[in-house]
Amino acid sequence: MMSLTHLLAAAALLPAAAIAQQALPDPTDPNAATAAPAYVSAFSDYRAAADSSAAPDAVWRQANEQLVQQTEHAGHGAMTMPGPESHAPAAASGNNRPAPHADHGSHHH
Repeated sequence: MMSLTHLLAAAALLPAAAIAQQALPDPTDPNAATAAPAYVSAFSDYRAAADSSAAPDAVWRQANEQLVQQTEHAGHGAMTMPGPESHAPAAASGNNRPAPHADHGSHHH
């Protein structure tokens, strides 16, 4: 049985050994034979959308109404931005240094 396993393993590796022995063309040879480049259009699998009897503005309005009715945006839930009070300087803590971002609202150029 062991010899059958060895025989099957050798048979499986034989095609790989044959490929490895093939000489590749010299990449520095400008006259080396190469495969012709193949062009595949990005639109080769394109399928046109089904014709709609509705006017484009009606389709837009319907899609917009569906978005308005959603309670969450892209799975982000009801996340809100912090208000300006979250950026206010902390109460006096014995530190006399000014808040590092206290003047960000008054940038003048």
